[in-house]
Amino acid sequence: MKTQKIVIVFMTLIAFATSAQHIGKQNIFVATTEQDMYKLYEQMLDSVMVSNRFLSPSGGTRDDHFAIGWFKEIGSKDTIMKFVQRCDWTRLEGNYICDRFYRSYISNAMPIDFYERLLNYFKKVGERENYLLKQESTNQLPFIANIIMNQYESGQLNRADSIKARVLIEETILRLITDAHAYQHLKRFGREVNKYDKYVTDTIRQALINVLENPFYPTEYLGFYMSFQDTTSIDTIGIPPNIRPIWKAQFTPEELEVYEKERRLYQRLQLFLLYERIGREEYDGLSAGQAYLRRKREGFREQGYLPINNIADYAHEKQDELLIKHLKEFKKRHPDYPLRHF
Repeated sequence: MKTQKIVIVFMTLIAFATSAQHIGKQNIFVATTEQDMYKLYEQMLDSVMVSNRFLSPSGGTRDDHFAIGWFKEIGSKDTIMKFVQRCDWTRLEGNYICDRFYRSYISNAMPIDFYERLLNYFKKVGERENYLLKQESTNQLPFIANIIMNQYESGQLNRADSIKARVLIEETILRLITDAHAYQHLKRFGREVNKYDKYVTDTIRQALINVLENPFYPTEYLGFYMSFQDTTSIDTIGIPPNIRPIWKAQFTPEELEVYEKERRLYQRLQLFLLYERIGREEYDGLSAGQAYLRRKREGFREQGYLPINNIADYAHEKQDELLIKHLKEFKKRHPDYPLRHF
């Protein structure tokens, strides 16, 4: 029965990634063995790649794209991983609507060796030549690290597992720094207890110094992102004259009937007119397609300076003399960066 369930899950995941939101039964995908867990997560990744909001010309809405949330912990040794589709009752229609966002759950009751293998899996995902997969490979790291920290601090691990846990925590923080370019985990937010602080080693501190010496996102991130942009939907080719640029509320009953049949053409025309206006008013007469590409390029977040101020906040909070020294040197080399505290 278990095998049949897993097969059905794999056959249906991609279909959910590309279909519209639907009224009906909530989908729950469960893995009860480690082998099935990796198969399930790979299928979820495939669905994320098929339907990615950042590659959509319109940007999309929360219902348009398949996405998986950050891990939440479950204290079960039987259910290792679980994905639960987000569903809710709509107020107006009274329908039970399920979209394509899946809440993610991971067991916090597995041995340390399990999390070591899981972290190695994510590391291999990040080694693939795909920027989007590199992002996904680091999204879950803070939540896995939190499980390992809790097990380590519980005092219930044997000596060998305690040593391994410390190594894994350091390696995970290093991946967050070097691969995810995420340093915000090191600083405290309000009254929140900073769990990472006690695990900052000289190796981690040196990784932060290396960031200050090369403070820019890899240029291939932007190149990969732009290589997927498609302007074929930012034009009026194939749109007949009876598809007019007016809003749905203005339609006559006859026009509304046409709209319902040709909804995508109306949406494409509106998108074209939007970028035509942007090109004319903001970009000195660029075409709609070129305005779209420029807006996408400018809106891509992971370019230019890395979030150095997160390192500055941490150094200021801890009064870390070594990091402060390198931050002051960074400020001299990069006076255009709005560095905080120093």
